[in-house]
Amino acid sequence: MPHINILKTALTEVSKQINQTKYPEIVFPQFVYVDGSGSPLMDERVHFSADITGDLDTGLITYNTNNFDQVGVTFSHSRTPVVTWAKTVQWQEIELAKAAALGVNLDTQKIMALNQNAHQTLQKVAFLGHAQDTRLKGLLNSPDVEIYSPTLKKAISAMTFEESVQFFEELFLRALEKTYRIDAPNTFAIDAMDYAHLGLLTRDNAINDTTALDHLNKVLSGAAGKAVSIKALPSDFGTLVTSGKHRAIAYINDQNYVSMDVPQSPTVLGAMKKGIMTYESGLKMVFGGVTFKEPQSAMYVDY
Repeated sequence: MPHINILKTALTEVSKQINQTKYPEIVFPQFVYVDGSGSPLMDERVHFSADITGDLDTGLITYNTNNFDQVGVTFSHSRTPVVTWAKTVQWQEIELAKAAALGVNLDTQKIMALNQNAHQTLQKVAFLGHAQDTRLKGLLNSPDVEIYSPTLKKAISAMTFEESVQFFEELFLRALEKTYRIDAPNTFAIDAMDYAHLGLLTRDNAINDTTALDHLNKVLSGAAGKAVSIKALPSDFGTLVTSGKHRAIAYINDQNYVSMDVPQSPTVLGAMKKGIMTYESGLKMVFGGVTFKEPQSAMYVDY
C-alpha cells in the first residue's frame, strides 16, 4: 500500500475519534450558546435583535372601527467577524513505512494533541477573544457590556458570609434594573478561587453547615423566579482581563441574549506529501467571537 494511503486510512479513524472525544476542562458551552449554523466561507456574521414599541392602552375595536392601531418594530444588528484557523502536523516517511511493513496502525497522537489544542483555542476565544485578531471578543471583555462598581470594595475571597450575600444581592438587583425589570440574570460567572471560597464559607455560629454558595444559589433563584447559578470560570480567565483585579459577569445565559459562532468545528484536513521525506495533515476550524445580542442584559464587576 502506498505510504499516503496508510496516512489516509489512519486519518479516517481519527475523524471519528475527534467527533467523539470530550475534554473535561473544555466547559465554554456551559457559559455561552455555541451556534454551529452559517457557512464556513463567511467573513462575518450579522445578528439581529428587534425592539417593539406600541401604546398598551390602544388596540380595542368596535363594529365601526375602520382604522387599526399598529406597533413599531425597530431592528438593530451587530456584526461579528468570522475567522479561519488551521494547524498542521507531520509524519516522516519512515513512520509510514514501518506501519505498512509491520501491519500496525499509524501513531495518530500528534493530531489528537492538535485536536485538544483546537478546543483549548475555542475556549480561550469564548472567554477572552484572540490576541492575533483583536476584533474577536470573549464573554469577559466585550466593549458593549457595562462595568459596574459595587458598593462593597472587597475581594470575594475575603468576604464574610453576610458580605457575600450583600454583594450578590446588589449585583442581582442592578442587573435586573438594567433590563427594565423584564428579565433577571440566570448566571453569575466568577473566578474559580472565589467560587471555592463561597463553597467553603459558612455563617459564624450557624446551626447548620449551609455554605454561602448554596445559600446564594437558593435565594437568587427565588428572587428571579427561575434557576440561577453561580459558576466557576475555568483556568485563570477571571484574572486576565484587568490588572490586579478579578472580573465577574452577571448575565442571561441564553441563545437569544449571547452566543458564539462556530460554523465549522475542528475538521481533519486531507493528507498530502510535503517534501522528500515528509507527509502532512492537520485540522481546520472556523469561528467568531462572543456576541451579546442584548448587551444591557449583562454586567461586568471588577473587584
